[in-house]
Amino acid sequence: MQHSAIRNGETRSLAAAEAHIARIKHFEENRTAVCFQLFDEALALSDPYHQRRSSVKSRMLLPHSCDFPNVVRDKMARMSTERVDTAALRLLREYEDAEFVRRRPRSRELLERGRASMPGGVPMSWMTGLYEHATIFPVAGDGAYFEDVDGHRYLDMNQVDIAGFLGFAPAPVTKALSTQAARGSSFLLPPEDSIAVAENLAERVGLPFWQFTGAASNSNAEAIRLARVSTGRERVLMFEGKYHGDVEDVLGRNDGDGPKAEVPGHAAHAARGEVTISFNDITALEAALAGGDIACVLSEPMLTNFNLIFPDEGFWTQAQAAIRSAGALLIIDEAHTHSFAYGGLTKAWQLSPDVVTLGKGLGSGVPFAAYGMTQKQARVLERHSKPPSPLESGGLAIVTGGTTYASALVLAAARATLEQCLTPEGYARIDALGRRLAEGLEAIFADRGLAWRAPQIGGRSGWVLAAELPRNTEESAAAMDIFFSNTRRVFMANRGIWEALDTAGPACSFAHNEADVDLYLEVAEAFVEVTTIPA
Repeated sequence: MQHSAIRNGETRSLAAAEAHIARIKHFEENRTAVCFQLFDEALALSDPYHQRRSSVKSRMLLPHSCDFPNVVRDKMARMSTERVDTAALRLLREYEDAEFVRRRPRSRELLERGRASMPGGVPMSWMTGLYEHATIFPVAGDGAYFEDVDGHRYLDMNQVDIAGFLGFAPAPVTKALSTQAARGSSFLLPPEDSIAVAENLAERVGLPFWQFTGAASNSNAEAIRLARVSTGRERVLMFEGKYHGDVEDVLGRNDGDGPKAEVPGHAAHAARGEVTISFNDITALEAALAGGDIACVLSEPMLTNFNLIFPDEGFWTQAQAAIRSAGALLIIDEAHTHSFAYGGLTKAWQLSPDVVTLGKGLGSGVPFAAYGMTQKQARVLERHSKPPSPLESGGLAIVTGGTTYASALVLAAARATLEQCLTPEGYARIDALGRRLAEGLEAIFADRGLAWRAPQIGGRSGWVLAAELPRNTEESAAAMDIFFSNTRRVFMANRGIWEALDTAGPACSFAHNEADVDLYLEVAEAFVEVTTIPA
């Protein structure tokens, strides 16, 4: 490929180009063709003629109007796969980070202003902590896209970490919110919508009784308390790679070496009632249950916070039998997986939990959550449901609820979400889009000669940098590279795609279409071509 040094009044001196190439060579002797291609495309895309070319692949390799940053030779960790061109990746990351910041001056200004009144400049720490690049400030979203204060438009493949899997501003939900807000948002009394929502959830999930909370964390906390009262036991068994919210009962670990705090601010002794074992390990599960002190097993039907980890064939059949035999309860956390199938994976896989927890506003973007239970557990809750009084000490009530839980406003949104948005036809459509996404990624990997995989469930896929899908978090960690993932995030953001979080994977929402999937795949192909060594 040859590019003119002079076009439309823009000049790039040959000496400057040679200097750039010399710096690249200095970074690593005998550079691969990929890195030279990267530089070559940078020269091309600084030219308006090439910016107008119709090929997305050609258009998206590098943004225009920015020189390469200075290259500093330093030590870097060995990548998780030898086929990743580590030198090209490092160079690309430095360039993309600089370009990301340069193109978003208004977000920078707002972040600096926010630091005067909010830690980190944001109202909730995740809004900076989840990203290695600087945060941005959105102004509006519609369907599968949102726009930031600097005028950049993004295709959302992160789905607001599942809280937006309906897309932005779904019409039935916005109408329900507007109507109910005009009538009153909260009464601390049950609206009629609560009955309709509970009936709908009972039909689609298969558990007959429901309660409502503010977030999946709260649902899990209340479900654990219910399990402890129901069984008279204290300990909670979970699987490595779990995330069940920010409540004390689920943030620690106790794997045989004593209780440990997993995060700052969490007391180690709070984990004394927790047991953590490897997913898909029936022998370890049976051994942990043998002590007779496990109140409940709390798990997603498949793990979703460490890429995607599927259960082995027959795992849940054996696991449920072992849990029942040990006298423990099974709590299935479907905060994420409810987005994969109508009724969640509990219904799709015919699981029989005692409690199911839901969250993320069922993808509506509205902050509400729920948990369903069997009739037996509902009766336990009814016997222990009187809220504590400041005039009393002790008492038989399970601590549940919150002043704004189950408000008229959020239940109106929940009803619209369930009755008008989360239909069987809608789930079938995103499953087809998810297959298109996963098959497209695996075709890209195969064309490059990479023995990588793209798992798929519903609209969700991912990047597994290994030939086999992982069975547990140890295998998943070996097939994952955070630097590679976060470089992909900023690369895609600079090309109008908001990629999934670094340990997750891209997902199609109810608002996506085939053209959106194809756009993601074209940018993904460009990223693979400039960061991997061809076979």
